[in-house]
Amino acid sequence: MALSTQSLTETSTSHFGDLPVGPQLARALQSMGYSTPTPIQEQAIPVLREGRDVLGQAQTGTGKTAGFGIPLIESINTSRREVQAIVLVPTRELCIQVAEEISRLGKPFNVGVVAVYGGVGLSPQISALRNGAHVVVGTPGRVEDLLERRALRLDGVRMAILDEADRMLDVGFLPAIERILRRTPPARQTGLFSATIPSDVLGLANRQMREPVTISVDPERATVDEIEQSFERVPDGDKLKALRRYLDDPSCFLALIFRRTTYKADKLARDLARDGYKVAALHGRRTQGQRERVLADLKSAKLQAVVATDIAARGLDIAGLTHVFNFDLPDTPETYVHRIGRTGRAGETGTAIMFIAPDDEEGLRAIERHLAGERTGTKIARGPSAQSRPKDRGFSGGQGRQAPRRDDNRRSQGGRSNANGSPFVRGSSAGNDSGRGDRPNPGRRFNRRPAPRDA
Repeated sequence: MALSTQSLTETSTSHFGDLPVGPQLARALQSMGYSTPTPIQEQAIPVLREGRDVLGQAQTGTGKTAGFGIPLIESINTSRREVQAIVLVPTRELCIQVAEEISRLGKPFNVGVVAVYGGVGLSPQISALRNGAHVVVGTPGRVEDLLERRALRLDGVRMAILDEADRMLDVGFLPAIERILRRTPPARQTGLFSATIPSDVLGLANRQMREPVTISVDPERATVDEIEQSFERVPDGDKLKALRRYLDDPSCFLALIFRRTTYKADKLARDLARDGYKVAALHGRRTQGQRERVLADLKSAKLQAVVATDIAARGLDIAGLTHVFNFDLPDTPETYVHRIGRTGRAGETGTAIMFIAPDDEEGLRAIERHLAGERTGTKIARGPSAQSRPKDRGFSGGQGRQAPRRDDNRRSQGGRSNANGSPFVRGSSAGNDSGRGDRPNPGRRFNRRPAPRDA
């Protein structure tokens, strides 16, 4: 008979930081790169293990998936062939990412994890559910579809997790979430995690949770402290030229470039591709298969950059992503924080750069006020230090920066770097980027100039 994960972890004890875990789970965490728990993990894991509901304010990149994933896996009884936990997420990309992480945590115990999301056929997901799923990670729309088709039952659920709850409510999933939760047992345990806790999220918590323990890891600060932020004043017509200079710097290994519309994202991707850069576009008009291929190519460094809309602003976790470019400013300062949070994750450092045209000055001031904890209506309890604010590169008057001088001894297949060091404020040269010395020189990986037509 299959053993439950609980009985496996109780036979002997290892530690994840100060948290006791079973030896198999400890090895799984080590293989995933976790050595010590993050603040959200330290706070959430003991409370969830006690069976209490948790209302957690935590941004993506703080390790919250493992924060709820570890107690979730520990709660599964693999001898029962039924869905015992459900995790609801707002996007397909986040669904795949969360399912992969929980799957890796549960692999030593043969925990079945199934991701269900729209944009792809139902049949493979229904087959996976029939094969025995213990954990379902899904978007609300697809979960409801499967419930209506009686391909999914939730009457055995012990734990329900709402991840990125504020974003799910932003896109109108509140009614679907509540209908789904009504299909689970009233005695279930519930965890709700959200980057922000507006009134509608609090209302959902009040209706669906029982005396939740509130946890906050100061999400704004957790994001910006590990990121070198700066901006460059440059006219709209010169932004592409400025971006190319950054992409040509060897320290720019993997990059995410944000634009405000799908049309602009496609256009910028085409312009960069014509210049020989390995780049692709990512937005809501791409099919799910196309989106998955783009992300896989970026993660494997087949691409140097992805030009994306705000569909990529939350939930994506790309290991080794060195740079985030705000080619266009976002609609809100909160979205800026989410965008730059794609880099500098899990203790890594990262670089975030904004291109500021004359019409963007008010947006820049709003972002600075937000980072300083001076948002209208909501006061951040402990805002980031002055060092966390974006730094002006010293270019004013809308003139843009001077092109870095070429150093022929440091060029490779068309890549350029500043002879005086990296254009980023790092305290180290682009040719010897401290903390990334073992990362391949992207100038050697990417042949950035177009091949001859007869090649």
